[in-house]
Amino acid sequence: MIPFPLRAAASGVLAAAAPVAAAPRDVAEASLQTRHYAADDSDFANPERGFSRANQGGEGTRAAGLSLVHLYVRLDRFKAAPLPEATLRDIQARFDAARTAGVKLIPRFTYNFPAGLPLRPGDEDAPLATVLRHIGQLKPLLRRNADVTAFVEAGFVGAWGEWHHSTEGLESQAAKAAIVRALLDALPPERAIALRYPRDKIALFGSAPLQSRDRATPRGRVGHHNDCFLASREDWGTYRPDDPESLERQKAYLAAESRFVPIGGETCNAGPDAQPFIPCANALPQLQRLGWSQLNADYHPDVLRLWREQGCAAEISKRLGYRFRLVSAAAPRRAAVGGPLRMTLLIANDGFAPPYNPRGLILVLRNRQSGVETGIALPHDPRDWRAGETSTLTVAATLPRTLAPGQYDLLLHLPDPVPRLRTRPDYAIRLANHDVWEAATGYNRLQLSLDVARPR
Repeated sequence: MIPFPLRAAASGVLAAAAPVAAAPRDVAEASLQTRHYAADDSDFANPERGFSRANQGGEGTRAAGLSLVHLYVRLDRFKAAPLPEATLRDIQARFDAARTAGVKLIPRFTYNFPAGLPLRPGDEDAPLATVLRHIGQLKPLLRRNADVTAFVEAGFVGAWGEWHHSTEGLESQAAKAAIVRALLDALPPERAIALRYPRDKIALFGSAPLQSRDRATPRGRVGHHNDCFLASREDWGTYRPDDPESLERQKAYLAAESRFVPIGGETCNAGPDAQPFIPCANALPQLQRLGWSQLNADYHPDVLRLWREQGCAAEISKRLGYRFRLVSAAAPRRAAVGGPLRMTLLIANDGFAPPYNPRGLILVLRNRQSGVETGIALPHDPRDWRAGETSTLTVAATLPRTLAPGQYDLLLHLPDPVPRLRTRPDYAIRLANHDVWEAATGYNRLQLSLDVARPR
């Protein structure tokens, strides 16, 4: 056991799930209690998923029921100079504000923000040497603020940082590889970057399917952002080549990628090219197939308006990323101090994707009399709970020998694993069930109790 800052009365401990010990016969044969849970169909915020606002303050985003801010960081004035300390302080202030507000950022660094194409004077990007120097300067800041970073869009290259129309030769394979290496090095291994075009990741890393073991590797830390989703048959250049067979192959690749890396972006067109693709009848299955976790809440306004009119906007909002729902739980009514605790939980993922960042999973025992909480860290990884599937969690734990006898409520906590966010409810995952969420703690009540006795 190690000290753990669980909430409530005096103190708490965190114990790792351990091999179970033998239990007294009367405890081992204690009757099971089973609970089935009603789904909650309401829309609510959860960390690192959903619609995002661009460049808004965190408080306004959270008040709107969202948890993500897409942050454009303009570096136009520094195309031939290092970043000054004042600029780095300003960027740090944005991360500090996000942390205070309970949201996470998706930063993109760019040297321009053109009014449109073709580019005009002043819309240039920066030479590769400058880009790499700036990433090096940003590295301490990005690592220091990884806790409130959902992922980082690769940026830097070309118009809007979208990896096209570079004026400095940054679209060469060598330049792209150097920028990707530098960005991955600037972030801790549990954070990903996102590239604009699937073909760029394939060129850098190949198209072999990702596996769980790849999560901390470079190719397991590169996701995708599509900034012209549904704009046309090939999403205005997102997919190349764009013959039917190649399109299908690239979409199948993205669908498999979404099990492990973030997929997000925005719509950009509601004109004739987009009309066959933007209606709800196509948008919903595409979001589901491609495993989207994040989408711009403001652009393109005509596409978003169409979704509201056709009635799918609310479903999209609820299903972007993960949406975990308790199906049932079974646990013994009694257990012994230092003895085994065996439980079974069924959790469905009704969202479009699993989480893409690490996430804790803790069974909390709360003493009804004293309020003291004891946490047992479970070995299951919520990132493995795939969209459209129900996962069975078999818990085989040993109760701590220091646990006081008494009556305990059982709760499930899915906290942010970063210590300074671990106890913050706004960074914990809320399950989509009625009468389980504790807004004050960030716990989910299992509505089960456990009578813990002294061992015989």
